[in-house]
Amino acid sequence: MKRKKYLDQIASEIYNAGLHVVFLQEVDVKTPRCGWIHQPRYLAGRLAEYTGAKWSHLFARAFPILGGFYGNAILAAFPQEEVLELSLKIPGQKVEERVFLYANLFHPGIGPVGIGCFHLSVKEESQRLHEVKKIKAALGQMISFPPLILGGDLNGKRGSAAFQEMITGEFPMNELGPKKGDSFAAPSYRARIDFLFGKGVTPLASGIINTGETSDHHLVWVECEI
Repeated sequence: MKRKKYLDQIASEIYNAGLHVVFLQEVDVKTPRCGWIHQPRYLAGRLAEYTGAKWSHLFARAFPILGGFYGNAILAAFPQEEVLELSLKIPGQKVEERVFLYANLFHPGIGPVGIGCFHLSVKEESQRLHEVKKIKAALGQMISFPPLILGGDLNGKRGSAAFQEMITGEFPMNELGPKKGDSFAAPSYRARIDFLFGKGVTPLASGIINTGETSDHHLVWVECEI
């Protein structure tokens, strides 16, 4: 099946890159267009086969679609527990609804690590700025704050209002990923719009991997010391 072929290629890219935690956007769960597949569960199963270790998966629904759901997912080679599924919708919004998924990752010998996956609006910088402020306000209300890593599609470039809000504000975060390179590649538009941010972690190495036909977004990765 062609749909599983592309999922297998994505799992292979993740395995070959040696990743242990993966943030995914534009994920389908049991929709007609994905062949009624639970994509996060399928990918976690394939990664378990490739690595010989159990992979966990979480999924946050942005909105229902044709009997299934569309949203964000986190895959990890360690146990994780969902903490927050935050709708980023605002009253009167006419563009696609977005969601933020936040979890605690339980890494042996380290303890809980906060991990979050975001996907901001494709239209209007003011909308994206509102979404980032909503994410940071929710995180700021948490009683305990472990080391933190967020990743996803900002739909804005470095220097945009949403990017600046990520690295400033109530608790500024550091950009963890590479400083150069495009992460989105369409025939008429190329840009860096996918980013990784962190607090209480130190980036050791990072890069961007061209994923070819599996996605119009490239894979942005970082190796961190916690």
